[in-house]
Amino acid sequence: MSTSKSSDETITKELENFCHKIPKIELHAHLNGSLSRQTLAKLYKMKHPVETEKCEKFDIEKCKSLTEMFEVFDFAHSVTKTVDSVYTATYDTIKEFYKDNVIYLELRSTPRTEIEMTKKEYLLAILKAIETCKKEVLDITVKLLISVNRKQSFKAAKENIHLAIEMSREYHDIVGIDLSGDPTKGDAFIELLHQARSAGLKIAAHCAEVANEVETIDIIKFKPERLGHGTCIHPSSGGTEELYQILLESKIPVELCLTSNIKCKTVLTYDVHHFQYLYESKHPICICTDDKGVFDTTLSKELALAAGYFNLNEHDLIHLMKSSVDYTFATENEKNKLINTINKFANTCA
Repeated sequence: MSTSKSSDETITKELENFCHKIPKIELHAHLNGSLSRQTLAKLYKMKHPVETEKCEKFDIEKCKSLTEMFEVFDFAHSVTKTVDSVYTATYDTIKEFYKDNVIYLELRSTPRTEIEMTKKEYLLAILKAIETCKKEVLDITVKLLISVNRKQSFKAAKENIHLAIEMSREYHDIVGIDLSGDPTKGDAFIELLHQARSAGLKIAAHCAEVANEVETIDIIKFKPERLGHGTCIHPSSGGTEELYQILLESKIPVELCLTSNIKCKTVLTYDVHHFQYLYESKHPICICTDDKGVFDTTLSKELALAAGYFNLNEHDLIHLMKSSVDYTFATENEKNKLINTINKFANTCA
């Protein structure tokens, strides 16, 4: 597998095919950002059955900042305002991950109140889609993280976390809380995250997407089960050596989303992505898509990018997937099943 750090041309068809065949673990996928153009068109037609041609599309290339990037999600939200549309969005997204040979998926989404839907009904629609996929015996395990949007109020965050705690007692596919939203605004809600943890929920927290040393240290000290992005921690990418050492000592796994970081312009080029520093430091990491629809990617493509730019071989890629199992919010029985599936694939490559 010959690769280099400088060109997408090194991501060969052979590499892409291998990355597709690997049984994969996806730990950072926002539901609304994961909607493919096909699903968006279907949802738009559900909402506007008379209009057969018009379907707005994400225009990522025009975004000049991270804040503008978050505005891109408005269209996805505009077509998921009913129970039926949320169900369809979730079902289609799970099927697309399944077709990419993802065997374990953690979806995350912020519950919303709409004219035709309460926050609980929103979450129940997602859970119903997960249950439908189970009944179809798809070889993919799906869990749900309930998101807290940091730019919303403390009251809204508290409501979401209390709803997550309440519903997780009955619906065991709800396994954790995702702290997300525009990192340039709002609060990290550490007090509320403590409440969620005390109730048995796991925490995945977006961290250091922009330079904010005080908050980054606060989040790392809280010790979430996983960190999202961790972009501005290493001194070469807006952080400091002290901050980087705090991260390394924490051993908290970091969810790395290469294409997302490039298209959000928080990282300039793939070959300077902080994947390199974390990987070389042997820090726990997992490769993820973030928003596969918005960024027009798949988990297979993200693995191929990592291999192409950082000289990873087939063994390295398989090891990344196996180690990612440890960072899931799955049960021990589920983790054992995932490891067995990946080992079975690895044996065919030996």
